[in-house]
Amino acid sequence: MKPAWETLMSDFKDSKTALVGDVDCTVEEALCGKHNVEGYPTIKWGKMDDLKDYDGGRELSELREWANSNLGPKCGPKSLDECDETEKKLISEALPLSDADLEAKLKEAKAKVTKVEKEHDDEVDKLNKQIDELEKKKDEAVGAIKKEGLSALQMVWDDRHPPPPPPPSEDDEGSDEDFDEGEGDEGEGDEPEDDEPKDDL
Repeated sequence: MKPAWETLMSDFKDSKTALVGDVDCTVEEALCGKHNVEGYPTIKWGKMDDLKDYDGGRELSELREWANSNLGPKCGPKSLDECDETEKKLISEALPLSDADLEAKLKEAKAKVTKVEKEHDDEVDKLNKQIDELEKKKDEAVGAIKKEGLSALQMVWDDRHPPPPPPPSEDDEGSDEDFDEGEGDEGEGDEPEDDEPKDDL
């Protein structure tokens, strides 16, 4: 991972809005302890007073993609230039609101989200109940068909047509070959017959 991280640091070395660096925890023990660094290498990101654990990929391409999407200024009240026109308009309308009005609008918007989520969950519960009922209906129908004769018919068929025996294993085949080869050998201790005539002494 070290080469990938060094390349990423080089990518951001001239950035004015984001910093990518490394810390030697054997030297900066207090700093690493403050941010709960327990193993190496550990990647943290965010503001210095609120660092979060990074749990993404560690290949250079993955680090680059994540860094380009998450580091640096984001759309917000203090960085409107990073916002699109719709976001800029909505933030500009919210900025003059008092805390009370802003809180009321937040509650109203969050209540809408809660309502949508509840409606979704209710529909999912209905679908799950329908699925359970369909599964039960299917099991009952299949069970009735089996009791009406399917099970008996299947038992008779299986009795008439038993499954073929399993093929011999490779070990069994090897044993037969060894035995066959032994049958053709001449008996131990037998002298081979010599058909050639011998000279008389």
